Amino acid sequence: MGNGQAPSPAVAGVDVGGTFTDVVLIDGDGHPVAVKVPTTAEDQSVGLTDGLRVAGAERLAAVAHGTTTATNAVLERRVANAVLVTTRGFRDVLEIGRQNRPSLYDLTVTKPPPVIPSERVITVDERIAADGTVIVPLTDAEMQRVVEATAALAPESIAVSLLFSYANDEHERRLCQALVAALGVPVTRSSDLLPEFREYERASTCALDAAVAPVMRRYLRTLDDRLADVDVSVMTSGGGITDLATAAAQPVHTLLSGPAAGVIAAAAVAADAGFDHALAFDMGGTSTDVCLIRDGRPDVATHGTIGGLPFGTPSVAVHTVGAGGGSIAWIDPGGALRVGPRSAGADPGPACYGRGGTDPTVSDAHAVAGHLLDAQPLGNSGLRLDADAARRALGTLPGFGSADEAAEGVVTVVRAAMLRALQRVSTEQGVDPAELALVAYGGAGPLHASALGRELGCAAAIIPPAPGVLSALGLLLAPPTHETSRTVMAAWERDDEAPGLEDDWAELSRAATARIAGGEVTQWADCRYRGQSHELRIARPDDGDLAGAFDAAHRRTYGYDLPGETVEVVTLRAAARATPVLPAPPPAWDLGRAAGPREVEVLLDGRRGRVPLLARPGLDVGATIEGPALITQPDSTTLLLAGDRAVVDDRGALVVRW
Repeated sequence: MGNGQAPSPAVAGVDVGGTFTDVVLIDGDGHPVAVKVPTTAEDQSVGLTDGLRVAGAERLAAVAHGTTTATNAVLERRVANAVLVTTRGFRDVLEIGRQNRPSLYDLTVTKPPPVIPSERVITVDERIAADGTVIVPLTDAEMQRVVEATAALAPESIAVSLLFSYANDEHERRLCQALVAALGVPVTRSSDLLPEFREYERASTCALDAAVAPVMRRYLRTLDDRLADVDVSVMTSGGGITDLATAAAQPVHTLLSGPAAGVIAAAAVAADAGFDHALAFDMGGTSTDVCLIRDGRPDVATHGTIGGLPFGTPSVAVHTVGAGGGSIAWIDPGGALRVGPRSAGADPGPACYGRGGTDPTVSDAHAVAGHLLDAQPLGNSGLRLDADAARRALGTLPGFGSADEAAEGVVTVVRAAMLRALQRVSTEQGVDPAELALVAYGGAGPLHASALGRELGCAAAIIPPAPGVLSALGLLLAPPTHETSRTVMAAWERDDEAPGLEDDWAELSRAATARIAGGEVTQWADCRYRGQSHELRIARPDDGDLAGAFDAAHRRTYGYDLPGETVEVVTLRAAARATPVLPAPPPAWDLGRAAGPREVEVLLDGRRGRVPLLARPGLDVGATIEGPALITQPDSTTLLLAGDRAVVDDRGALVVRW
């Protein structure tokens, strides 16, 4: 700087995907830089620091990180040697689970094994009733026996989930204190992690947390060492960020870290374009994540699943399918073309990456179709697209007369899978797509935005200025958040006064703000009609009529309500949110140098023809592009179909209508 002062420190969002690690760096003057580098699967922190170096991060104040470390540990079963401690009689709680079947008529279906097998479960002679009354006391002698039995299994971590501990946590607290003092390994206490009812889901959440705790702590320690003197935060499944200490203490909150960040950014991009309701559509290298956005906020679920195992911590309601750019195409025993869920990953990646991959993938199909340009650079990876290798890979698929036929078949099949996912979070929930904008991002999302938006019946498709790194941007837009909860089981008879919940909500709010000083507090209640087995999450209404708010939400969700029925307030929640690093998406992006317009030959609707090739950096605000056309940029490619009309809005996003 001319005045001799050092430049202001930068901030960065880093999202680790299955194929690429995406970096968005905001320098001291507010200018954004987008970078994509290959993911380093063995140690994600290597790719993270590589990306920061390529982005030019010299002085960093903060890094917000979306990680798949905990996710991959569960999916690949590279988990810790953990032990579950639970009440006598419940040794097999994780094995038995629920009676529901993932596929009702599939006689060969098998449930995924729990992360802690029953032979590593220790039972405790104690019992607490649902109202918190102690039925069988926990004696000192029994605690000592449990400690010795647990030590004999040489655990790396321990999960403690006793029956009804959410109503009275005395036994759990005493037992956890004894285990920590004797063994010195991470101990997850269910009444601290998830003080809610449903013993299977609580035990499963507790077991998942203990199973990934040592893995996550090692990774975060390495990351902290690599980024010394930098304020590092981690994305949670619920759409907020948290500090390293909290992420290490309760890593189960990071199981869906990556997908949540993109949805946060998609909501901001849709709002900037004038849409309060939208669909987030993130197609990356390994999978596609979709989520409904209503009134500017993503839908949030109070529970989720990973690898078929339930967890009860809040998560952005993302639906995921194994359909990404690296998804492998194959022929099933019946002779039908299938795509995914197996992926070529980052190494070797799709054949068109030129790194030795030979399996045909979705990216190879786009390369053969001309949607991805031959010799096009792949982000900042140093790789260039190899269309000849893609043709050879697609040629291995039997039953097709040419590579073009195979390419069109692969694209058609993968789009069908993604359309079903979008319908799952929109039309199947009674939401009219005509009210929604489809926000397409991820490296491959803009290639399918127009086709999927049209078929679903959306009002428009929005392509952000830097769609390939939108999840990394979302990490900077996500607020620091801490949520607390407690099961209360209060019945609300319509003719009586509302149950006294003020003290409970106040205590939960204090606990939330203790972690997020000065944060704005939001309160919810999980409610249901008497006799129902599942709840709806209801924001606490200003007028205090929680039953009326629940009636309206039930009618909106299921098409009917029962205004005379007793409402059960099952679980109360409170969340504190602070100000995010970025209050809004940056208004201007440096997308690189623009090449002059020209034409390229592409495959569309079974026919090859020439279409305009435009460079996204050369499109000014107000520019209008008529389809068909191909629009390229360093991090992604957008495909417009015949009849499309795309306009660059004042924030640099492409708004596509048809």
